[in-house]
Amino acid sequence: MIFYEDDVFRQLTALIQTIFPETSKPKQQFPLLKLPRVVLLECIENLDVLEIIKFSLLSKRAKSIAKLLRWYPLHIRLVSGQINQICLRISGDWEREWIIEYPNDKESWKYPEDRYLFLKNNGNAIEDMKKTAEHICEVFRSPICDMETAEQSLIDWIIKFQPTIRNVWIGKDVSVQTLNHILKNLKVTNYLELQPISIHEKFEIMEPIPSRFLLVFNSYWVTLPSILNGTNSMICLSDSKLTPMDINTILKEWQLGSKLRNLEYLEIRTSTLLDLHSFSDEVYKNLNLTNGDEIDGRPTEVKIDDEYTYSLPEVQNVRNLIRNDGMIGSIFEIFEFLDGENMKTCFSFVVWHKEA
Repeated sequence: MIFYEDDVFRQLTALIQTIFPETSKPKQQFPLLKLPRVVLLECIENLDVLEIIKFSLLSKRAKSIAKLLRWYPLHIRLVSGQINQICLRISGDWEREWIIEYPNDKESWKYPEDRYLFLKNNGNAIEDMKKTAEHICEVFRSPICDMETAEQSLIDWIIKFQPTIRNVWIGKDVSVQTLNHILKNLKVTNYLELQPISIHEKFEIMEPIPSRFLLVFNSYWVTLPSILNGTNSMICLSDSKLTPMDINTILKEWQLGSKLRNLEYLEIRTSTLLDLHSFSDEVYKNLNLTNGDEIDGRPTEVKIDDEYTYSLPEVQNVRNLIRNDGMIGSIFEIFEFLDGENMKTCFSFVVWHKEA
């Protein structure tokens, strides 16, 4: 579907003439917006999301009328990179999705789906996408829920337009300045994913990263204090520089109960020169552990939100750490030997309690 204003008027003309055959015969080009507000509302209330958006873009009056519709809140997702899209769903209805796209080439315009709206890309798709997103948020009275980008200008815009957002995916190779800008000024309430970034290996962060679910690739810059002082529920770190002693400290602090009270799942992927036994000995040093098995009731996945879950590694035997409040922390490790010196390990820690 390609947006032409004539199409919107043509569709509305046909609809209005069906409902009001005597009063709506056009005497001039596009008279529809001069009809009474109640008439237009009755005509557009059964349009779908994209049709309402197209109608609302026709004029200020059309926009004001569209804003009177009582729609369910929209789930708005922005995607920029190889494709530039605004993806729209009705909250709670994940089966239907409407997509507004700024195609990079003419071949993209031939998409077969009905719920697609292609807007012309004049080489300024990011700026156009910002304006369209602001318009949609206003018309449907809905915030932006998700954003996937590595574009500096889009990050700057969302921080000014809506500094609190539910889910964010930051693409590869953003600068350390951009990363700092995000962490200091953008509040991500549910899920934050950071792809490998272009920063110096001496860079590190001590402050907590306030997001419920934190996934960081190439996470050598995430330090022990950042984890211990955070309120995250789920943390997944890839290529971490945390040591076995750091992991031991995390486990001890969790068991004491003063830190990591919200923790549901922790996964740390790292490489080490230590052998298997030395690594495990340092991780478990001075911990009172019990053995568990695959049928002890521990979860096999953790919930990210109503749509997504994160599957946990499948293992048969675990070690359990029990806190005074009855919560159980199950520890399991997966080792991969790369060569004669390096060993990769995936350390996982899931928090749960036995059902009564």
